[in-house]
Amino acid sequence: MKPPPKPPASPCRDTQLLKAFSHAFGSGALIEAKDAEAGGWLDSLLRHLLHKVSSVFGRMIWKRAASQCQLDPTVRLGYGFQINNDGPPENVTIGANSIVRGILHASRGGKIHIGEGVYIGDNTIIYSVNHIEIGTGVMIAHDVNLYDNDTHHKDWTLRQTELDCMIRKVKAPVPRISSAPISIGDYCWIAAGAFIFKGCTIGDHSIVGAGSVVTKDVPADSVAYSHAPLSVRTL
Repeated sequence: MKPPPKPPASPCRDTQLLKAFSHAFGSGALIEAKDAEAGGWLDSLLRHLLHKVSSVFGRMIWKRAASQCQLDPTVRLGYGFQINNDGPPENVTIGANSIVRGILHASRGGKIHIGEGVYIGDNTIIYSVNHIEIGTGVMIAHDVNLYDNDTHHKDWTLRQTELDCMIRKVKAPVPRISSAPISIGDYCWIAAGAFIFKGCTIGDHSIVGAGSVVTKDVPADSVAYSHAPLSVRTL
């Protein structure tokens, strides 16, 4: 029996068809075969320069990440990735084969642990002063916010002191803000624009709908969404 015929060689030779990751919450446009065809010397020069610049920028992002967290060599970081960790690198970990495009912020000893095969979309902010645990195979869309803390005090005088420390560089003691751990179970999907606040546990396999505000636990194997009108109460 004859072996199947080999596919024809690419007309682009060493320049292959590029298929950039693109879907609901992945940045990057699709590039067609015609876009990869060889052009004049100016096109070649521009492509070479763009490749060099992106490579240098990518190395800068990776080195900063490696200095501030523990990440598996198979991790892929987006060009919009940022990390701010004022604790030791082991306070932030990223598991094998994960893709992180968003922002990780671990402050005042906060811990962020991301499991294997996790996707975190563009502009997503994960901000911890306590502990945020993300399980295996979790999909987190773009513009999602995970906060295991109140970010600021309810007392306006303490907020003013904090603002003075940031803007006017005033050195003044500010009490710790209220916080509680967040846990997201395995194979969850957190859709675009969702907010998950302190003390919440999302059970395995569950879905949090786009734009939802999560302030309590979500059981495993369930769908959670919120579209309630604004409510106002006195402090």
